[in-house]
Amino acid sequence: MFKFLFLLPALGIALQATGQQDYPGYSGVDSSVSEMPYHQKKWFAGGGLDLGFGSYTDLGVTPEIGYRLTSGVALGPVFNFNFISDNSQPGITQRYTIIGGGLFLRFYPIRHIYLQVQPEFNHSTQQYKDYSGNSASLSTGVTSLLMGGGYVEQISEGSEFTFGILYDVLQNPNSPYFGYPVIGGGFDIGF
Repeated sequence: MFKFLFLLPALGIALQATGQQDYPGYSGVDSSVSEMPYHQKKWFAGGGLDLGFGSYTDLGVTPEIGYRLTSGVALGPVFNFNFISDNSQPGITQRYTIIGGGLFLRFYPIRHIYLQVQPEFNHSTQQYKDYSGNSASLSTGVTSLLMGGGYVEQISEGSEFTFGILYDVLQNPNSPYFGYPVIGGGFDIGF
């Protein structure tokens, strides 16, 4: 216990000193993307996690692997898996399973901001059951084109936190993104 109490202040001092260091070429004011320290590693992996509980339950993961073509452009594959259970209407249960993937292309025009284009293909299975025992099932494959942007913050050298909003511009009625934006966040770790 004594060792932990001693290490805690030392860790705080080390983190504060690291947070205040200057990076080569970074002047402390808004600068070009090529000077941003978190773009020093070419490869990164990460993604996001969807969690929602209650009468509308959403469990999902969206892993991604990316490569930085330049300090201002990254691309790579993204995968997604979602399970959604909707019991919000009395006597009716709807369940969705969505599996898919695509490619993302991310632009970093200025510090802390990114723009993203993400074509995807998703396979969706919907199961419906009402209070009288009637049930139905539907499976569809649908193409989506997500576009949007967001905020990015460096966590450590090569790693970042992202938070953004994407919108399916194709708006296919069978799309899992039909009628609403995709709001999410995640982490990318450089290697």
